Amino acid sequence: MVFSKLKAFLGSGIQIDTLLHEKHIVPGGVLKGEVRISGAEVDAAVESVTLEFTALVEDDSKGEDAAGSVHDYYRAEVSGKFDLTKGTAHSIPFEVQVPWETPFNFAEGRPLVGGMKLGVATRLALDKALDKGDLDWLTVEALPVHKAVWEAVESLGFAFQETDLELGTIQGATVPFYQEVEFWATEGEFAGRIKELEVVFVVGEANTDVVFQADNTAELLAPDLNSTIRFSVPTNGGDVAETVKAQLTQLAAQKGV
Repeated sequence: MVFSKLKAFLGSGIQIDTLLHEKHIVPGGVLKGEVRISGAEVDAAVESVTLEFTALVEDDSKGEDAAGSVHDYYRAEVSGKFDLTKGTAHSIPFEVQVPWETPFNFAEGRPLVGGMKLGVATRLALDKALDKGDLDWLTVEALPVHKAVWEAVESLGFAFQETDLELGTIQGATVPFYQEVEFWATEGEFAGRIKELEVVFVVGEANTDVVFQADNTAELLAPDLNSTIRFSVPTNGGDVAETVKAQLTQLAAQKGV
């Protein structure tokens, strides 16, 4: 269980403790917890309490040394209006669905190389003012579709290098960034034909679109069509080895190698 405390709200003395029952979650799963509000020095009218899912996103236009910026990509209201009487406490249990498009930073029992940070913050609206607490960092496990594609790519001689978030919206996505998972071809039939493979997932509840880009010859948001291919597989995973191999073969042929 993890607590996150906001500072006293605008001099009102109000304290907010957010208790997450579990910080290890999956896209499409449920984040459970409780928001505890207490310590009001005067009667107060709370307008809403909201959870905000956030991600630290790189911006390539600012160079490799840029620190990145935190982007809110989904908000879930866990409470509407209520009155908080001076000196009393108020508890708000919540169960919020984790957005399907939440990136993953944990797979096969280990955190991923790249230092990607994902979190959730509590936002309090009181008397037409807003305050947001510090982030609770989250561990997001890869979905079956992520693992299935990953394993298929590795079985063809590619080795995982790192993953990060890039600013921009991929067609079909709703979040203002996309996750790149980078592999290098080290052996097998694609070694010497494809050096670097970047994989992007656009996850939906039933199906997930997978984008392969080879050798990063153009920006993914305005790609060289000869180096990019997109296909769909079930989100619940399954055997995708033949599909992945066929798509990589077609991608290599598009590149003329």
